[in-house]
Amino acid sequence: MEKDEKFQRKKAGKPEYVNENCWLAKTLNYSPAKRCQYCELKFRKCLFFQYLTVSLILILFLFALSFFIEGKISKLVVISIFVFVIIYGYFFNRSTEKIIEANFAQRKAKEALEELTETLQQKVDEQTKELRKSYEELKVLDKAKSEFISIASHQLRTPLAAVKGYISMVLEGSYGKLNERAKRPMENVYQSNERLIKLVNDLLNLSRLDAGKIKFEPKPTSLEEMVKGIVEELRITIENKGLYIKMKWPELPLPEVMVDRDHIRQVIINIIDNAIRYTEKGGVTVKFQITNSKLQIIIADTGEGMTKEEISHLFESFSRGTAGTRFWTEGAGLGLYIARKFIDMHKGRIFAESKGKGKGSTFYIEIPTK
Repeated sequence: MEKDEKFQRKKAGKPEYVNENCWLAKTLNYSPAKRCQYCELKFRKCLFFQYLTVSLILILFLFALSFFIEGKISKLVVISIFVFVIIYGYFFNRSTEKIIEANFAQRKAKEALEELTETLQQKVDEQTKELRKSYEELKVLDKAKSEFISIASHQLRTPLAAVKGYISMVLEGSYGKLNERAKRPMENVYQSNERLIKLVNDLLNLSRLDAGKIKFEPKPTSLEEMVKGIVEELRITIENKGLYIKMKWPELPLPEVMVDRDHIRQVIINIIDNAIRYTEKGGVTVKFQITNSKLQIIIADTGEGMTKEEISHLFESFSRGTAGTRFWTEGAGLGLYIARKFIDMHKGRIFAESKGKGKGSTFYIEIPTK
């Protein structure tokens, strides 16, 4: 500890510093002038030593000159020159101190900056290493999560399908006529089971998407016929709710497009089902149009509508707007996220517009025609 303190005291810039390169300072074992605390040059490179050498040569020259031309130069001139040299030496001495101090401060600042840069780089490297390690750990956890969801979803689908089948048979009277008092609760059970099946399917699709295991099998498909079939399937639900559904067909037949039928069907059902679910009065309108080599399916409703904030988060996973939580509390907020992923796989686009709360919503599904 004492050695460290002694070493610190003997560092350049300290009053006790002795420049080992300087013959004079080393001989005297102390700094003969203040500037010597900062100067780490050899003695022959000392600015003041150089000044003394020049001054001595000048004085000798004056002595020699006065000796050869004695009587021609007044003593006053000689004395004035000597005084001038002394005054000049004093100020030169002061200026060299400031120059050396400034150079020393500049060098120390540069060294400190280099040390800081090196330290910061080291810290950045350490943080990057830690982040990379954390990222790898998260990838492992995410993979484990996806595998767990996939396995759990697979295991849940089989019993849910069996429950759905048995309830359907009970409602159809396969096990005897069901009285009206028991029919309503069984229908509620059936609807709850359907919602659970949808949730399980969404979770399974989510895990497959995250793992990159979704099968993509495009085939030539008439979206016009597909939408027509979906509307017919949902017509009873629409009529039971007292709503209308309108189909606006294009004047010319639409071209077939290369799509994965199951995925696109799921997207369209999801959007129309949401439009029905979030509409209390009025109805839903579905129309088609070709824009810039893209086939657009436009689904507009007269329902709850959305704010700009809700639209900005609409296609994120586990995201639900205020209308979603108010009209359908069982939803998980995965349907639109999965729909966007399926449309992305087709190099298409899905987006929504709304003029605000209570003014309905319009969804656009774009599929390339080529």
